[in-house]
Amino acid sequence: MGHGSRRQEANDDVREAARKIAECGGFRLVEPAFLEIEQPDVVTGFKRLIERGACNVTVHPYFLSPGRHTRGDLPRKVSDVAAGFPGVRYKITEPLSAHPLVIEASIERIRETNELDLVSITGSQQLFEAENGKVYIVGAGPGAPDLLTLRARDLLTTADVVLYDYLIDPDVLRFAPPHGERLYVGKIGGGTHTSQAEIHRLLIKYAREGKQVVRLKGGDPFLFGRGGEEAEALYAAGIPFEIVPGVSSALAAPAYAGIPLTQRGIASSVVVLTGANATDGSPALDAVAHLSSADTIVILMGVTHLRQIANQLVTCGRDSNTPVAIIRWGSYEAQQTVVGTLHSIAAEAEAAGMRAPAVIVIGEVVRLRERLNWFEKHFAESAALEAALAAV
Repeated sequence: MGHGSRRQEANDDVREAARKIAECGGFRLVEPAFLEIEQPDVVTGFKRLIERGACNVTVHPYFLSPGRHTRGDLPRKVSDVAAGFPGVRYKITEPLSAHPLVIEASIERIRETNELDLVSITGSQQLFEAENGKVYIVGAGPGAPDLLTLRARDLLTTADVVLYDYLIDPDVLRFAPPHGERLYVGKIGGGTHTSQAEIHRLLIKYAREGKQVVRLKGGDPFLFGRGGEEAEALYAAGIPFEIVPGVSSALAAPAYAGIPLTQRGIASSVVVLTGANATDGSPALDAVAHLSSADTIVILMGVTHLRQIANQLVTCGRDSNTPVAIIRWGSYEAQQTVVGTLHSIAAEAEAAGMRAPAVIVIGEVVRLRERLNWFEKHFAESAALEAALAAV
């Protein structure tokens, strides 16, 4: 017997508990009932048991507090209905809320939850540990902390020093020990940043001090991440290093937007380009022209030059109606996707205020998003549900 709630889920929980009590306890006759709001009420439940042949009825207050309801309301209601069946005996159990076994089970559940929370932060058991005097060039993935590799997570948890980039989610840095050093060495297009030479110097310095050093880079360190340059500097200095691949946003952002980069019968070739030249930040139009025939084109760091890139592809023979998607903050809850064509995408992006960090996907595979957009649809449905519940 439960109290009765305006939330149907709570009432269904009581019904399910009654079913399990009957099943696990070997009781042939069990009826769920409610003190208030929901049906069947205590009177109806009691009568149903009598109709099914019960001669002794035990009323079990399922987690009601030992206050007014169980000391007053419930006994009165049961007494009133039992008066109509003089041959039937009844008892009311003590409420469970303060039972020693319930307290013991609650403590066990709290401990289990704390252990699970620790696993959610550090993952399963530790598998890898950073070595002293070695630099680990680690890919942090596209952003969401749960897309870290196990090796990346474990190396972070044992690092003395973490040198991290601009797009690293703060939650990822939670894996690093609180006593360690965390140095921001990120680069922002058009803004002040740590020079690459200074980053090399710091990596070498900390490694020579015998520290466990993690160089944490967004995405994959060997895909437009200058990981190769840093590895070259370490090699030249005689510093041992290791590369830990990460999930590149070039792969993850389209996947989270419901866009497969290849699809049988639609796309069998993919190119990944940078939208800006490394030397001066100008649009990388020569590379775009050279690789314009690929079925799917993925462009990183290209939002600023989107209009020139789209025009260049049309000039090179791509249909102006070729679909294009821009995915901003891929894999984050705030992920935003704008879809258009080579003809319209620049205007669509400007209207939506799209800017870096974003991934551009060009090709027929973009049309599959209409059916495969699982991530943003999930959050839209969750938001709609919350709004509906708030309105009730």
